[in-house]
Amino acid sequence: MDRFEAGWLFDFYGPLLTPHRQQVLRLYLEEDLSLGEIARQTGITRQGVHDALRNAQAQLADYESKLGLLERYRTVHAQVAFCMDCLSRVRPLPGSEAALEEAAQALERIRRV
Repeated sequence: MDRFEAGWLFDFYGPLLTPHRQQVLRLYLEEDLSLGEIARQTGITRQGVHDALRNAQAQLADYESKLGLLERYRTVHAQVAFCMDCLSRVRPLPGSEAALEEAAQALERIRRV
């Protein structure tokens, strides 16, 4: 699993990890620290950091395989973008401008969720 994917999964499932695994992953993904730097900061060995990262990433992948929240998010995001694109090509009839604008605003609110 690459760092980018791990970051996405951490955003979704990070709170489900133990505080120790959260800390190690946060230092690795968000602070971009090396394994040695994380080891010094957390007081564990470099091998312990490696194991914690591997186990945390496996746990995140397991959550995603069971719950699928990231995949659902990506699907909804893609479909909202598609709808926004389709809506942008619609030429309103007189009197329907407000309804089209409301639909666009509703899609934008969904996109921000």
